[in-house]
Amino acid sequence: MQLLQSVFATMVQTVTPLPAMSQTIIEPQEDTVLAALSGFVANSDASYRPQVHAFLRDAIVRGTLPPHASLSEAAIAEALQVSRTPVREALAQLADEHLVNIYRKVGTIVAPISVSQLEEGRFARSTLECANHVQLAQTITPGQLTEFGRIVDDQRDAVARGDVDRFFDLDELMHRRLFEFAGRSHVWEMLQPMKRQFDRVRWLLLDRVADHAQRALREHELILAHMASRNFAQLGATVASHIDRVGSHLPEVQARVPGYFVE
Repeated sequence: MQLLQSVFATMVQTVTPLPAMSQTIIEPQEDTVLAALSGFVANSDASYRPQVHAFLRDAIVRGTLPPHASLSEAAIAEALQVSRTPVREALAQLADEHLVNIYRKVGTIVAPISVSQLEEGRFARSTLECANHVQLAQTITPGQLTEFGRIVDDQRDAVARGDVDRFFDLDELMHRRLFEFAGRSHVWEMLQPMKRQFDRVRWLLLDRVADHAQRALREHELILAHMASRNFAQLGATVASHIDRVGSHLPEVQARVPGYFVE
């Protein structure tokens, strides 16, 4: 704990002055930063860079490292018990994905959520998922439908338990598998950097907006039903509505955490 307290002191140094109101809203608290750094266990048999990248990426997407948090390369390396090289490389990759901003001679901070990039991610997902899922419905096998149904059942259990983390993971699994069923796993991988801001807002909706997971579950159930019945028109409309729901709830999320967003 003493080590983490020291790390926290290093990480929360102010990079650039923020308006007083924004600081009140978004200034990272000690327990938030400590929680974001805890739980990392490196696999010594694999490269550290992708492990550190995935850990920090998930912390940013899920808000445990909130916008405007200062990220010290040395402090992160010490807390995660890795060298500074994989941390530096992971931060550079996160900058390419617009999840952090690196300022020369100043430091690195978690980037706020870009509304314009969010819209790009929504457009990419809506376009590709509608096309993929409608085409998949023409060829989907009974075994694939059974697996799809099991994932939705697991989501139902997660909603009943109020397990937001599990529901988010199952949501990602479902959308990924629908691309893989159609033989388009590379398309799903291509979408990942484009949908990061979209994922951050999805997480805020699940974490802060009542009944959002329940509504998402109902839409997943409809997608499964339309795919099983080969109802192509209703399937396309339901997928589009499901993806576009993030945009329709954006004003509500922005009102709850106004310091998290930039145009």
